Amino acid sequence: MKKILIRSLSGAIYVALVVFAIYSSIWLDNKRAGFCIFSGLFLAVAMIGLYEYYHNLSRKGIVTNACAGYITGLLVYVALTILGYLRMRYIAVLMLPAICAIVPLCQLWRRDEHPFATIAYTLLPILWVVVPLYMMQPLGNLGAGLLMMVFICTWVNDTGAYLSGMALGKHHLWERHSPNKTWEGTIGGTVCCLLCAVFIGPLLQEGLIWWYWLLIGLICSGIGTLGDLIESMFKRSCGVKDSGNIMPGHGGILDRFDSMLMIVPFILALAAIGELF
Repeated sequence: MKKILIRSLSGAIYVALVVFAIYSSIWLDNKRAGFCIFSGLFLAVAMIGLYEYYHNLSRKGIVTNACAGYITGLLVYVALTILGYLRMRYIAVLMLPAICAIVPLCQLWRRDEHPFATIAYTLLPILWVVVPLYMMQPLGNLGAGLLMMVFICTWVNDTGAYLSGMALGKHHLWERHSPNKTWEGTIGGTVCCLLCAVFIGPLLQEGLIWWYWLLIGLICSGIGTLGDLIESMFKRSCGVKDSGNIMPGHGGILDRFDSMLMIVPFILALAAIGELF
């Protein structure tokens, strides 16, 4: 009973922070304050995610240059955020190679038998964790309801998959990476996610036709499941059950945002394609 209470309280705080960050500019009637709250929260999420990644690799005995990784991740997020706010994202994109060069340059002064492996392990979470978390900002700019709906669809997919898997699950989806996932659970989660997207989406974000919401539901379900599997693959390779313990009963930041890290770039790509037609 105590574990359920702790898990519920932890989950409630997580949901409350996400909702407040997304709607803060509207509720406070101050776009600048909302922007700072939103950016600050997901910057903190990005840095904690980096810590979990480097910490778990170190437990496996894999060498990274974590210090340079933190600096690079911070600079990438801040550069994209500030220049995006000033509508100068193209300058930030041009700056990224120079910022990411910090890691290989630092290797020149380190005694390391496998310098390029260290560079690769150090830079990977910038692409996997930091950049997708930044991408929530331009997605939120398209509509607070749209971003909120992406989170809701992801949560509904996870919950639907869990309940369907518990009740009907017999056939493993991908036992090598996640032995508890089943095809029955995945199908159940997908159905719940699609229904949620098509019927609830228009209530939170007006102006999108039903088939667009259907595509969003498919992305949140299909790509979200793959994102979960990728993070499970990471944890199994490191020999850990959870990526961290910052959220009692839920695990770490990577455990909670694994699906979103994969979903957000695809939703943004969908939005970009939609603007072409």
